[in-house]
Amino acid sequence: MKHNLKEGIAAQEYDVVSFFDGKPQKGNASITASFENGTFYFASEVNKSKFEKSPAKFAPQYGGYCAIAMSEGAEANPNPKSWEVRDGKLYFFTRMFFGIIDAKRQWVKKPEELRDLADAAWAKMNA
Repeated sequence: MKHNLKEGIAAQEYDVVSFFDGKPQKGNASITASFENGTFYFASEVNKSKFEKSPAKFAPQYGGYCAIAMSEGAEANPNPKSWEVRDGKLYFFTRMFFGIIDAKRQWVKKPEELRDLADAAWAKMNA
């Protein structure tokens, strides 16, 4: 499975479990876990433990690429400060022009339709 990794690190060093608590934070390089060829950082041993019990639950959708870009069949690096947990899944979005344009605005207008498009594109990329 493909992942958006920088030097093997997933989610731009963010603790993916922290998004589900509504308080995203950077992880610590000394608290890590591996999943699908990527290294995930965590802010606490508690979050690492939660992740290790069910990594697919916490890993960002589309390998950590921008959900809107994926709905268009493309890969784009997201800004983890633009995110959403919807139906128990973590989605990241791109911000452009110094954060003025946030792709998440498009997503929230028709999330089910865009998710279906992104799911299909992701499946094709990973076939």
